[in-house]
Amino acid sequence: MDLNNRTVLVTGAGVRLGQAIAVSLGQQGMNVALHYHQSLEGAKETLGLIGGDFKQHGCFQADLRQVSEIELLILQIEAQLGQIDVLINNAADFFPTPLGEVSESEWDHLISLNLKAPFFLSQLVGTAMLKRGQGKIVNIVDVAAERPWPQFLPYCASKAGLVTLTKGLAKALAPAVQVNAVAPGTMLPPPESSSFSHDLAIERSLLKKMGQPDDIAKAVTYFLENDFVTGTVLPVDGGRMLAS
Repeated sequence: MDLNNRTVLVTGAGVRLGQAIAVSLGQQGMNVALHYHQSLEGAKETLGLIGGDFKQHGCFQADLRQVSEIELLILQIEAQLGQIDVLINNAADFFPTPLGEVSESEWDHLISLNLKAPFFLSQLVGTAMLKRGQGKIVNIVDVAAERPWPQFLPYCASKAGLVTLTKGLAKALAPAVQVNAVAPGTMLPPPESSSFSHDLAIERSLLKKMGQPDDIAKAVTYFLENDFVTGTVLPVDGGRMLAS
């Protein structure tokens, strides 16, 4: 796919990996719909980092846990930027949930944001892509989908579900739409997590270093530019999965 002047929706574009992906794609000539829930300032910062003509991009607020807000989000983007050619399902939440202490609301929150939202976004956007005969979807999953962490089981389950969803969507939307996933290893310290060990994360990788958000952005670009790859999950983890 030629990325120039294509419209991409990046969910969770105001922070962390979402910001890096949005900036990278915007600087490659794409029209970027920057989704945010509560990080308006972050979305504005992302917009500034992209630079260029701000009319090509826009910030759009939605609580992706609500399907009605997903539907409205898509309508707003299409009205301002046109049809969505690429969907990056990046928005997610992540926090410790020790077994025996997990509440129903925590479970529902993580599954709704990390798995239900990508499904309904992909269903709405992906079927429109299929009718047009072209489109790309990239899901941001996690190496924890294959190597679950005991202190984060609902999160790991949500990402494992997203891996399965990636493969199922690749079949359901073929041949017109390619659906793939990037599985980051440790890139950034988890927010508000005292259990994170920078040194341990490095030690558990083969390359003995932390990854950078731009490493994920480059992997996303690979999937968008390559029209002969679908249903693939690409680990970008410094060899952590192999080492463990």
